[in-house]
Amino acid sequence: MYLIRKNTPRYSELCHGAKKLVELGDESIQLDMDSTSLPSLITQLCNLLHNPGFLGKLSSAINRSKLKTSEDAGHGSEYDGEKHSAHNQLFLRIEATLCQEQPYKPHDDSLLLGCIDLQNGKLLASPATPVTSNHSSDSTIIPSPPQSTARSPRQDFASHLSKRRKTVSGLRLAPSTASNADQTESDSDSQCPPTPIKRSIRQFHCETRFPQRKKPRNDGAPPVLEPTSADKLIAGIWKQVYSPVKLSHFSSVQGPEPALDIRTGVSGDVFRAVSTLCLKYYNQSQSMRAMEMIVQAYWIECYESRISVIGQAHPHLPPTEIRMMALREACSVLQWKEKDLRNRMAIWRGYAQIRDSGGWASLIFASAGVYRFCKYRTGFTSSFSTQLRHLRPSIEVAADTLHPEWRDLLLVIGQTEPRKYHGHPHEWVIPRGGAPAVPLASTYRDGFQYEFIEACRIDAGVFGEEDPRRVEGVDAEVCGVCGERQADEVERNRCLCFPSLFGCVRAPAPVQVFHTPGKNNGVIARLPLPRGLALFPFLGLLTRGITGRDVMLGGSSTQTPKTSPRPYQILQTPYLNISRFINHSCRPNSQFQRFIWRGLEQIIVVSRGIAAGSEITVDYSDGYWAELDLECRCGEGGCRFRRGKEGGRVG
Repeated sequence: MYLIRKNTPRYSELCHGAKKLVELGDESIQLDMDSTSLPSLITQLCNLLHNPGFLGKLSSAINRSKLKTSEDAGHGSEYDGEKHSAHNQLFLRIEATLCQEQPYKPHDDSLLLGCIDLQNGKLLASPATPVTSNHSSDSTIIPSPPQSTARSPRQDFASHLSKRRKTVSGLRLAPSTASNADQTESDSDSQCPPTPIKRSIRQFHCETRFPQRKKPRNDGAPPVLEPTSADKLIAGIWKQVYSPVKLSHFSSVQGPEPALDIRTGVSGDVFRAVSTLCLKYYNQSQSMRAMEMIVQAYWIECYESRISVIGQAHPHLPPTEIRMMALREACSVLQWKEKDLRNRMAIWRGYAQIRDSGGWASLIFASAGVYRFCKYRTGFTSSFSTQLRHLRPSIEVAADTLHPEWRDLLLVIGQTEPRKYHGHPHEWVIPRGGAPAVPLASTYRDGFQYEFIEACRIDAGVFGEEDPRRVEGVDAEVCGVCGERQADEVERNRCLCFPSLFGCVRAPAPVQVFHTPGKNNGVIARLPLPRGLALFPFLGLLTRGITGRDVMLGGSSTQTPKTSPRPYQILQTPYLNISRFINHSCRPNSQFQRFIWRGLEQIIVVSRGIAAGSEITVDYSDGYWAELDLECRCGEGGCRFRRGKEGGRVG
């Protein structure tokens, strides 16, 4: 320890920008220069360090300093006297030193602990010292302006940052420039040299490779919109029409069911019996739900008729009172409160509106979602009624040909309607504008001889009893694509390449034949057909040697020569299926694909993603247009075969 005088350059350097520490109290410690007594703070420090001899050394040093000051004052001028008078105040500077050798050996690199004013016994504030760090690359040296003992919150925060240790986090550290320094922290005493302070500046960095939205499609296709409630209802009608449900009118009294004992285990026969029972009551529940809606829609019609009768019997009553009389009559019979009946009537009116627009078939097959649709009535618009009225012939064609017993449900209200459409579902062509369907043969000039088939017919005069689609050298029981076992029985089949056509329960494709302007007949999808879904096979007469007619070439060497079948042609006259009516498009939404099922080559139509209500199209290929004199009228912007030949036919 050594003494230092006030107002000396060394003192200014140490006290400049010092930080105020904890006040030790309001009591002052008066130092008597003539006495050997010292402030209690120094005494406590000596007792703490077990160095009582320091008090005597300090008193001697104070006396020597006092004597020297008096001698200097006697020989100086008036100006020098004022200067020495200012030097009478003494301070005790306390320092510490780190050492590895003798602890009492003097060292130059000392650390300042504090400074005590010997005149008043108070502890002076310690000056701020820069904190060094080994991580210089992660921090920035920022000059610190001179600070006074009264510090602002911003200065305290800056001092806190200077003493922070480096923290590891996910944020990047960016060096700051001189422009980033806060110039507002400097005070009026800006002439003193700044003290450098290391401050770690953390900065968020934006990732320039942030995932962007997908680029819009350049093919000009319109954006896909979410289906409305009306579209969902119509889709539910078509799903029910093309489902295997059996609707029938049956007696409400059913006989007892046979007892099934499963305590000893479930055999195959018992499990089939339980499954049949489940299917039976499922069909009955669907039939009962349909008959419930029929009765409720018919009730609305009877309610309106009853209001008319009451109005004729009481012409003097206002219309509101007449309707209330009919409502009270219904409440007395139904044993419902008026509020409950009104809530149900709002739903029943929706049933009646669907029946009026789309006929009984639209209401009977609208079991899924129709209650919610009629309850909230968000989709009852004029466009919905028009759309349902245009779809009425299409729904009746599918209902009469796939569910011929559905009209028997009308017996519950004492009505009978004759069946309008008979035969195969694709024997009827749906015109535009809601007109009744017409027979398929009537859409051709010279008549049209046809027969719908479920499998290809073989021309015995060409191939005899041999099937030309047979592929030699392959295992007929193993799929060449997935490697799983192929079988016509559902419980044995493991191949799921095209389950809608092979090895699983088959359902009729939700498609119909409709009239297209300029191209006669076409095929329309009634439900969304996802990409990769097999729609139906390409069926006809397997023959060979046909020229100048529309045929499908099969047996071409898409495989190796050893595994490809013999070349053959598929002629769709007179044997055919709905694939006969698919039109060409230079931008098709489906394609022909070859698939080996149980050793036989099959040509199927696979969807590329078809929306409900869209026409199904394929590409007839370049070879087709090269052999036939046809004019393409697909209407696509990139049409490849619109040659415009005189007398050319439409493809």
